[in-house]
Amino acid sequence: MIYRGSCHCGAVRAAYESDVAVVLRQDGCGFCSARGVKSASDPNGRLTLESTLSLTRYRFGHKTAEFLICPRCGAYVAAQMDSPRGPVAVLNVVGVSIPELKDEEATFASLDGEAEDERIERRLSRWTPLVLLETVA
Repeated sequence: MIYRGSCHCGAVRAAYESDVAVVLRQDGCGFCSARGVKSASDPNGRLTLESTLSLTRYRFGHKTAEFLICPRCGAYVAAQMDSPRGPVAVLNVVGVSIPELKDEEATFASLDGEAEDERIERRLSRWTPLVLLETVA
């Protein structure tokens, strides 16, 4: 199934493809909890983000991933990192307002105390292959 959405202003569009039931997650970090983030990923799926602007990139914590933010409306849309199979990401279904997913329940996942190498390994095994297209005028 393909889920489509966009950030508040419409500058960032997302297409999330997955053949398995979507299981949403929430973590308790200050960044995500302040934004009501619900994350989705499928290592066998595909995520395409298209933006009419150059996205703002923010790193915090272990600084192992870039959090992608719309520079116009400020919506956090996804986090990405490089992997041996190319870029991978986790999608914020609330930030891109995917109608079928944004109001669904999410499972809480505490990532406190996770070591940097554990965090990278978890992401490599769970995150979705990413195609990121930014059109800079």
